[in-house]
Parts: sequence; C-alpha cells; structure tokens
Amino acid sequence: MMENQEKIAFSIREEMVQSNLKGMRMVAWTLMYVSAIISIIHYGEVFFIKAERAMVPFYIAIHIAMFYIDVAVLLFIREKRIHITPLTIQKYERLVVVYIYTIMLLITAISVLDVYFFRHAALYEVILIIICTVFALPLRKIVWIILLSASAIIASVYMSAGISSENIKIILPMSLLIPIGVMIQYQTYKVRKQIHTQHILLNEEMTKTKRLSELLATKNNELAEQALKDSLTNLPNRRAFNQKLNKIGHQLHQTQSFSVIMIDIDCFKKFNDYYGHLQGDDAIVKVASLLDEIAGKYNAFVARWGGEEFVMISQHTHKFAEPVCEEILEEVRELNIPHIQSTIAQHVTVSIGMCHAKITKYEQLQSCCELADQALYLAKQNGRNNYYRKMAIFDEEANASI
Repeated sequence: MMENQEKIAFSIREEMVQSNLKGMRMVAWTLMYVSAIISIIHYGEVFFIKAERAMVPFYIAIHIAMFYIDVAVLLFIREKRIHITPLTIQKYERLVVVYIYTIMLLITAISVLDVYFFRHAALYEVILIIICTVFALPLRKIVWIILLSASAIIASVYMSAGISSENIKIILPMSLLIPIGVMIQYQTYKVRKQIHTQHILLNEEMTKTKRLSELLATKNNELAEQALKDSLTNLPNRRAFNQKLNKIGHQLHQTQSFSVIMIDIDCFKKFNDYYGHLQGDDAIVKVASLLDEIAGKYNAFVARWGGEEFVMISQHTHKFAEPVCEEILEEVRELNIPHIQSTIAQHVTVSIGMCHAKITKYEQLQSCCELADQALYLAKQNGRNNYYRKMAIFDEEANASI
C-alpha cells in the first residue's frame, strides 16, 4: 500500500514537472521573440530621446542575454531528451526555478536601469503575469523572487524622483499586479495539481479495471476450456464434440468426405470389478493418450464419448479411416495392459465402429455418428477386438442408405 502511494505521489510530481517544462519552452519562445523585437527597436534608437540613449547598450546586452538563454532552453529542453526518474526529477524542478529567477532578475535589472524613463516596467508586469499563469510551482518557491524584484523596482522608482505623478503611474499598477500575480500563481499550482492528481488516480483505476477485466477474461476462458475438457483424460468431452460437429456443419458449403470412428474398451466392467476403479481410470487415460497421439498424427479430432467410449472424426476419405482403425487396434494391444478377466485376450483390447459418408448438411453428420455407433455394436457382436465399417450414401429423398 505504501509503495503504491509513493508511486502515485511520484507520478503526480512527474506530471507537474512535465507541464512546467512544456511551459518553460512556451515562455522561451515568447521571450525570445520579445527580446529580438525590443533589441531591434533599441538598436535603431527610434523611440528614445537623446538623454536616454546612453542606457541603450545595457538594454540590448540584457535582451541579448535573455535571447540566448531562451535559445538554450529550446535546444536542450526537448520532450525526447527529457527522462524524468526519481534521481533526476529534482534536477528538472531546480532547472525551472533557476530559469524563472534568471528571467525575473534580468527584467528587474532593465526596469531598475530604466527608472528615469519607466518604459520597461510594463514589460516586467507582463512577464510576471505570464510566469504566474504558465508555471505551477509551490508559492514558497516563487514568492521570494516576486517580492525581491518588485521591491527593487518600487524602491528605485521612489529613490529616483520621490512621489510624483510619473512614479504613481509605475507604483500603483505594480502594487495591484503583485498580489494578483501571487494569487494567480497560488491558484494555478493548486488547480493544476488537483487536475494531475485526478488524472493519475483515474489512470490507476482504469489500469486496475483493465487488469481485473483481463484476469476475469482469462478465468472465463479457463472455465470455458475446462467445461469442454474431460477431467480424467484431458481430451475434449462430449460437449466439445457436439460443438465440433456444429462448426463442421456451419462450414459445409459443398459435399465433403466425413468419417466417424467409435472406439469402446472391451469388457471394461469386468476390468473395473477385478482391478478396481483406480486401475480402470489408469487404463482409460493410457488409451486416451494413445488415441490423442494418433488423432494428432492424422489431423483428426478425438473426444471422450463417455465412460470407456471414445469418438474420432476426420474429413479424410474412407481410405484413411480403415488403416486408422487397424492402427488403433494394434497400438492398443501393444499397450499390453493386463486384463485377465477379458473374454477376448489377456490384455486390454478395443472394438471399433466406423462410418464414412459424403455429407452436405449438419443432419447427415448426426446420422453418420448414429451409423458409427451401430457399426460398433456389430463389431462387438462379431467377437470384439476388431472393427466394423458402414458406408452411408445420402440423397434428398432418403436420409441414408447403407
């Protein structure tokens, strides 16, 4: 819990720094333009009386210094180059404060030099409002430079000519703008911090919701998969088999070959009665694993039909189905699972019923399964441990002819 709170606090702080760095670039663009224009005006000395021209080189020097500071900010403070980490965040915070202090001190210097003519005080007031509006900093970090710079300008104005109508024009607007700027800065920081906090918390909630949704979706998928799996053999169950038939039925757009192979473990009740249900389950698992391996080899689908019965389906020709039946019979024998109660052999064997047909609709799939079940019954009637085949021919008038 504590780590999460620290993470949220850092994220809020990080967004505040990112916002201030973007504001720093915006202010740099603005001041670079202002410095360039004012430097050109100063250089031309168009709007200055003769007595004031002695101060022009100082004004130009300060504006050129501001211009290059802003150029440096635009060159080095770029989004791609900013990498805020717990180790570097304080460095970026200090950088913003140093930039503000530098600009304010330079503008204050111009305004103090210009106290005899008062043309730069308005520029100071504009920049003060811009800084208070754009940057979101704790008041304690910025109030000192505001008070220091404003006090220096007001003191210079007063010392230059005392209280006069010209001085009042400087002191009165500044005395009004200073508290306004401080209040703007305070509210800017407060509101922006609230916005960033809400944004971070909202993102945290959205992330949690997304994770929960993903976890829920994963669990639902797992439950859906479990619902289609036989818990003992891990083969698809009868429900999965029915879904497979539905899928094949919906994909029928032309006549296709279809084979159904029903497999039943011979004399399995006697096996369970003699060896016990645990050994019976073990025998079912071994046979299921074998059938799964054979199905994978021939790109067929196998499922546990129920009890000791299994079903395999394939969309191959009947030439495929018969060799597969023979392979299943032989491979099950080679498992060599003892079954001394069997009336067929001393080991586990299976009986197989197979139906092959060319189908065009879903109902014919079901009929094919029924015929495979009938073929399995005939295989058992004919001594077990073998397979019996039925070929189905479907037409429009009769469901199937054998």
